[in-house]
Amino acid sequence: MAQTPELGGLRIDQLILPGSHNAGSDKLSPNSGIPQEKAQDVSPLEQLRQGVRALDLRVAFYARYERHDPRRFQLFHLTSSGRNVVVDILQAVDGFFAELEKNGVPAKEMVILDFHQFKDFSPPVHEEFQNLLMRGLKPRLVPTAVNAWLLEDIWRDHPGQNVILAYNHGAASEHLWRGVKQRWPGQNLFNTNTLKAFVNEVALEYKPEGSLTAIQCAKYSLPLHAPTDLSLKINQWFASEDEHSFIQNFYIINTDWTLRSELIAHCRHANEIRARFKREHPDQPLQPKRRAVSSA
Repeated sequence: MAQTPELGGLRIDQLILPGSHNAGSDKLSPNSGIPQEKAQDVSPLEQLRQGVRALDLRVAFYARYERHDPRRFQLFHLTSSGRNVVVDILQAVDGFFAELEKNGVPAKEMVILDFHQFKDFSPPVHEEFQNLLMRGLKPRLVPTAVNAWLLEDIWRDHPGQNVILAYNHGAASEHLWRGVKQRWPGQNLFNTNTLKAFVNEVALEYKPEGSLTAIQCAKYSLPLHAPTDLSLKINQWFASEDEHSFIQNFYIINTDWTLRSELIAHCRHANEIRARFKREHPDQPLQPKRRAVSSA
């Protein structure tokens, strides 16, 4: 993002962002688990380093661990991946931005932490968890009050605040953005043509101003019900060539095995085109529907 100055003319909710579905369940996580558990190749920190800017996170609460024990809040898919929020998200995000600062990269990267699913949570546990997130992230959190601002205004008036904390439970507050609206087909086993038909439907949906929306472009395969590597299809469906490219219909694009495809490069190019369109046509909506791409 720091190398794409055109982005300054867009709001956070207008960005086209590469996301990782089940970001905390990767092949390098401590728990070996079963094939269905693994959806990414590397840790959340390495995903950020390589360009992912939206992490789809599911958190399980383990009451048997005492407060301040990192194992109390663990990332899960079907079961715990062995990664926890304190080390693998809070410390990782802080470390990621510290690395950028050390290397002299301008503080313009924006990261969306989409806490989407909660297992074994109660109202007191939500309060405890939110307090944990605030302690670990507050200096970097983008306040919800600026959700209608352009990025260039946030960069200018809120330097160093570059983490959007989306929380899919309860109402928005000063630093908790409303949860990302994740669009998925409602089932796991289907063929690629069915998935593409669903993606085409989502492309036609209206996105309210200021809301965060993601397409879950993922499916599972028999016999093991393991996440399918859709890299070739992702490259085809979301290729960015011009202002008419199909990718211009989307915002956050979550996939399994995100780093295997060219999604990050396509999102970067698509953002440049979207920002240029917005500069040249400030009064026109971003959603004149573009041509679809076949699933063939």
